[in-house]
Amino acid sequence: MKSVNAFIVACLVALMFVMNVSAQSSPESIWLTATTAAYKTGETVVVTLNAASATPIQGFTFQIRYDPACLRPTNASSPISGMNGLPLPQLTGLVDGSYASTTPQAINGVLAEVRFTTLKGCQTNLSLESAALAIRNAEGFAAALPGVTLGEKNVALNIDKEVVAAPVEQPISGSLLQLTPPPATSQGIPGWLIGIVAVLLVVGGVFVIFKRLSNEPSSTVQKSSATSRTASLQIKHGPNAGKSIKLTRLPIHIGRDPMNEIRLDDPHVISQHAKIFATDNSYYLMDLGGETYINGKAVRKSSVVLMPGDVVRLGKSALFVFGS
Repeated sequence: MKSVNAFIVACLVALMFVMNVSAQSSPESIWLTATTAAYKTGETVVVTLNAASATPIQGFTFQIRYDPACLRPTNASSPISGMNGLPLPQLTGLVDGSYASTTPQAINGVLAEVRFTTLKGCQTNLSLESAALAIRNAEGFAAALPGVTLGEKNVALNIDKEVVAAPVEQPISGSLLQLTPPPATSQGIPGWLIGIVAVLLVVGGVFVIFKRLSNEPSSTVQKSSATSRTASLQIKHGPNAGKSIKLTRLPIHIGRDPMNEIRLDDPHVISQHAKIFATDNSYYLMDLGGETYINGKAVRKSSVVLMPGDVVRLGKSALFVFGS
């Protein structure tokens, strides 16, 4: 009888342990990593914001605390397809990043890479102060993904005082977000004020993402006024040259992938090269990572208003004229 009781007690203890481990683990998490901890003055530090989520997301925000005496942030980039950076005012000592996408994106790995330049010899830390994932809920409104936990938050860095030449900048893939801190001032800012402004920036970043996502359905209403002019694209050179395409449904994606509304079978056009959308009674062209030019001027990871007669070139030779 005692052996039976002991067996039952052992089973209960094992079950409680399994339940406890299961409760502590979360399928939705964000954490910070770095490839190395040792640098020299003048080198570039690259830290990686990672995430695992069983739910596709449509945006994310993050804040990373750094020592402005040791490091200067330069930029961030996200390798997630369709995820675009939303510029926010930066505070000295705090990187504030926000990204949003119009379509859900599956994630299980790198959310963003954040780059810093080392300024002098010191020992310092990078700390993930906050991070969030954004989704669209069942009602079609933007919402924060619940149950997201923060894993590893700190990265320790050892910066040698030896100065090295600035390295050659390597090409950055994905949507680029500039992280220019404000100029240094002679007077210090109280810590409590920095904290208040940091909270406001986080709220503001999440609000911008949610606003972008929430406004996406309304683009159908807004485009009706813009598209009443029956805008069109006259393809002048490249695949489908001589063809006129009416912009009756927006947004439209242009690229080599057959899933695009306008497919250009051109080796110099990437799979999803650009997007045309309408908002505020105007048409816009957004570069999605290829070589995009309007009237000979390069468009890089941004949106530009389209005017009648504008000449758009994608890649080396795909050329069309916008008209309305």
